[in-house]
Amino acid sequence: INWKANVFNRVQWRIAIPFVLLILGSMGILGAYLVNYVKDAQIASLRGQLEQDAKLVAEAALPRIQDQDRVSEVDTLAKELGKKIDVRVTIIAPSGVVLGDSQEDPAKMENHAARPEVTAAMISGIGESVHYSTTIGQRMIYIAVPVASQGQIVGVSRVALSLATIESSVNRVTTTIILSMV
Repeated sequence: INWKANVFNRVQWRIAIPFVLLILGSMGILGAYLVNYVKDAQIASLRGQLEQDAKLVAEAALPRIQDQDRVSEVDTLAKELGKKIDVRVTIIAPSGVVLGDSQEDPAKMENHAARPEVTAAMISGIGESVHYSTTIGQRMIYIAVPVASQGQIVGVSRVALSLATIESSVNRVTTTIILSMV
């Protein structure tokens, strides 16, 4: 009887170990998929929000850009909107000259005409780019849209958010998924 119990235990472990490994492998694959899915969904949602923010900034900036007497108000507007929507706001003339920025003095900023998100916004109606901001000293995601009046582009509205903010949000969700899987 003792040898039968011994054989049964060996057979039991031969069956149990592959099942445990299969379950752990399946959960690992599912977890990796969920983390990537959530990350992509978070970034897509953020892009959509930044696009809406850029459009709102464009609408608010249009009257000030069109009226030469009010162009000096563009920087004040950028600073106010940047605080309200909690993103970096930059308003740029078609020539690339920065008219207003929520975090810096526009007079000290370099010309933005060659920035990929600015050129894309002027060509296709929306531009997106991820690059290092020399002004802020961080990697940022930028979304830009044209400021237009009767089909004519009079400027570009650009909003940006630090990738550190995005990564922090994604890391919180990732940690939650991993903990729930464990």
